[in-house]
Amino acid sequence: MEFLRRHGAAATPHIFGDLLSHLVGVEALVRSWGGSDTLALAALGHATYGTHGFEPYILERENRSELVDAIGPEAEELVYFYASCDRDAFYPQLTSSVTESGDLLFPDRFAAVASQPSAEDVTLFVDLTFANEVELAVASPGGPAGWTWLADFCRDAGRWASPRFASGANALLHPDG
Repeated sequence: MEFLRRHGAAATPHIFGDLLSHLVGVEALVRSWGGSDTLALAALGHATYGTHGFEPYILERENRSELVDAIGPEAEELVYFYASCDRDAFYPQLTSSVTESGDLLFPDRFAAVASQPSAEDVTLFVDLTFANEVELAVASPGGPAGWTWLADFCRDAGRWASPRFASGANALLHPDG
């Protein structure tokens, strides 16, 4: 939390509020859905370098060691992986008929290369994506009812998520069943 405050997360505008509030909300979902401490720390830092959907950043990638010092190397690697994703190229693969992680190509928007992610990396990415997007839907003025695209995405990409994340996202996106 000190890292986030020191780097201006509370003063960084984010959809429906400020970045710090969003990051804390994503971490809360990760923890409530049974995510690891590493995933929860990555949730707190997931927008440190910006993302494909959120360009502002609070730390230059050249200073990654600062985030490593704050959350550890494993969580920082996940933050970088998450932030580097070209969502326009990767999300359609997650909702396609591809069934093996070795058949996915992960496009790194920072390095302009693509690689085959491990099954574990895909699951962590999707779990963090579900928590991130569901937090936005829940925090939105109209609530999750207007986020049908997200409900469809979570349904179609759910096979890549941890079971508790898939069911948690579904429960919040479809509160009436």
